Amino acid sequence: MAKVWIGTILNFVLLGLGYLLFTQRKVLGLFLTIGAVLATYVEQVLLPGGAAYAGTGTDETAYQFLFAAVFCIAIGCAVDGYREIKQQVQE
Repeated sequence: MAKVWIGTILNFVLLGLGYLLFTQRKVLGLFLTIGAVLATYVEQVLLPGGAAYAGTGTDETAYQFLFAAVFCIAIGCAVDGYREIKQQVQE
């Protein structure tokens, strides 16, 4: 059961890592992980409102929308990863 929860947490924290380590869906996990790293870079470095623009008084709307979108995707990946890994453990 620990494997299920570790994979779920990994899928939430870094999208796709749980798939990559604990399921047969390696390609999906790889592309989700790459996408998560790139989205985090855009979110934190390129968009006004990210960490690079902290305290500059810039409009943070785009940052907030991207953050909310990535958060929703992370929840979906965590739930799906939980189900997928749990099914594999039971087989």
